[in-house]
Amino acid sequence: MNQHESRRVAMQAVYLSNQDLKYTANEVEAKTVAMLDLKVLSAYSKELIEGVIDKRDELKGELASYLKKNWRINRINQISLAILEVALYEIKYSKEIEPKAAVNEALNLCDEFADPKDKPFINGMLANFI
Repeated sequence: MNQHESRRVAMQAVYLSNQDLKYTANEVEAKTVAMLDLKVLSAYSKELIEGVIDKRDELKGELASYLKKNWRINRINQISLAILEVALYEIKYSKEIEPKAAVNEALNLCDEFADPKDKPFINGMLANFI
């Protein structure tokens, strides 16, 4: 599994974990493997899933700080939020991925999963961090 595929799996797992915040990283990983009919998760998917879940409050707080007045994090489309969380985690904590590459990968995930109208929003939000 290449990095893009690992990131795609991680984004879907983060989306799942955001649906029920009680899930542990291990539970999310197990459900993701079953849901996507995978044999195993890649090491990079596991790193992203565990990192985003561990830093969830911090990541959401930082994203919320760049929202327009009277906007709240819970107004963001859930797929877009998962994309933002994975990308911001990579920007802040990945030793393997350059920040600009994390933004480009997030935009690629937008093309695959998000509403086309969300792409400029995601690009603009992530631009605040690089």
